[in-house]
Amino acid sequence: MASHVPFLAVRPDDQLNSSSDLRARDLVTVIKDNANAMSTPTTTQHAPPASRLPAPIRFFLVCVLSFALSTLLYSVTADAVGYELAAVSREVKEDWHVGVLFAWKFIELGGAWYAGYDWQDLTGLAILSNLPLYFLLTTFYGVDAIASTSILTIDVIAIAVPFALLRPLIHAHEPGKEPNQQVAQDRLIFALVGLLGASIYSVVIYTSLYTWLPVYLLTHFDGLRSMQKAHDASVPLLMLSFIPMGWATAQFLFTPSIGSRGNPGLTDPKIYPEKTNFDPETATIAETIAFNLGFKGGFTKRAEVLAKRSAVLIWASMANTFVRVLFTVDGTEALGAAGWASAWGVAALLTSVAYGFVGNE
Repeated sequence: MASHVPFLAVRPDDQLNSSSDLRARDLVTVIKDNANAMSTPTTTQHAPPASRLPAPIRFFLVCVLSFALSTLLYSVTADAVGYELAAVSREVKEDWHVGVLFAWKFIELGGAWYAGYDWQDLTGLAILSNLPLYFLLTTFYGVDAIASTSILTIDVIAIAVPFALLRPLIHAHEPGKEPNQQVAQDRLIFALVGLLGASIYSVVIYTSLYTWLPVYLLTHFDGLRSMQKAHDASVPLLMLSFIPMGWATAQFLFTPSIGSRGNPGLTDPKIYPEKTNFDPETATIAETIAFNLGFKGGFTKRAEVLAKRSAVLIWASMANTFVRVLFTVDGTEALGAAGWASAWGVAALLTSVAYGFVGNE
């Protein structure tokens, strides 16, 4: 099946259909080009100078820079937004509470480093995993939107800047002339995909706000100040608020899956060099699962990238929201934090499924 992403026209349709030799030649060319790309070193002319340092040293520097940036920027903005946030923050009485938050930050950095993400990936993931907390504070605790946006910006900067200085861009984010990269980096396509992501988040949160969520929050959150913003919410207003979420989903899910090094990005939908016939004797566990799910040729590289990143997004959205809401928002019960996190996990799941449809996986 062809991707729902608009094809990059490189030859008129009549030429594509006139000869099977042309398609065969395209197949050989793409496979060769893709093999050459796979053998190319990951560092490029866009790699920062510090990326040449040994990996353990770079990861240590990432951790130091991230914690330093967080401390510095929180201190700078304390007079402007600190008091407003302090009014709704949980009082830290036990040392282990602080230890949990520091350990969670380290787990985030370690996971991002191990996964091989670059700063553009992490900008999107940081928005997606941290915005639920600040949306809660703005909607139900009366925290000013500017204050919440300021702290969210600090969270993004604290993880994106160290990676920008110490890790090169992944293949999908590099400018290139390969068809898949041109599609992934097309601004109109990116904008449309981002609007799709924002609309899905808007519908999921709107549905939650008008069904089970208000009563659930009142039951498990002690200290909610107002439900007025929740009652006034509408899909258009939420969609406007979630434009950053849409941008982030397109940045973290769509661009890497379409523009990955292993995705040939063919313009002819009849050619599938990345898929092979299923052989039960040599098939891996992933290939066997794919075959049993109906993917006769196995998962494509595009599907593998999307599936892995979708799992990370869902886990990060729920886990980070749960930890930060439970340990930083005053009067929060564990069930309350889990319920709030689950709404965003569902939104992430449905967005991932929709992006799979866009890539026709």
